[in-house]
Amino acid sequence: MNEDRALAVLSESDGSWVIAVADGLGGHTRGDEAAQAAVEGLPSRIAGADEMAVAFGEANERVLALTGPATWQRNLPLFMFPMSTLCVAAWTPEGGLLIGWMGDTLPFLADDGPGGFGGFLCGRPHRVPGGSIEICLGMPPAGAEPGPVEVEIVGESGDGIRPDAVILASDGAWEPFVYEHGVEWFSDDSAGGGIGAACGTGVSTAEEVANNILAGAVGLGLDDNATIAVALWR
Repeated sequence: MNEDRALAVLSESDGSWVIAVADGLGGHTRGDEAAQAAVEGLPSRIAGADEMAVAFGEANERVLALTGPATWQRNLPLFMFPMSTLCVAAWTPEGGLLIGWMGDTLPFLADDGPGGFGGFLCGRPHRVPGGSIEICLGMPPAGAEPGPVEVEIVGESGDGIRPDAVILASDGAWEPFVYEHGVEWFSDDSAGGGIGAACGTGVSTAEEVANNILAGAVGLGLDDNATIAVALWR
């Protein structure tokens, strides 16, 4: 069962859009419900870093609400808390491109080069060297405000420089490539195992980009939920 959830919303009026991928955190109960709660209430338009931070804060509250009253929460073992990661990308004419993420669903930016898409990682794996996840959407705050939301702002407006594609991939989609090719996969597009090669050549639609990466992950023997959302400018 795939516990990941995805969202894609396009405004017909000005071309603004929001895409998101939430990973139902493995090892925790009701990960599918947590991932659904993370994406289902996201706004259809996010035009600034403050709005992105608010969207993440509200998503966090929706996931926390799944665990019931505070007294019940205190008595639950940690693995019984529904948890999710969340990655959101949004573009508006006035706000440009913003990307926020918590957890190990990762955002990528890709440029359409001569051989297809050549890309680079926007962000980094949200893991400490020991392999544990530092903060997850839905983890109860220990007497403090939820951790900071990282927001990458690309360009000052929709008229600025922008990539050709934004790719959000849950860990099940990108980890098989890293296991096979090493961490160079994140950035070395000249190598056969780079993110640009995974996007494929001669693609013309967002669906093709997503399907190429997913097929590559499946071919390498993925062992986790794999979900991809792509926004492509043309």
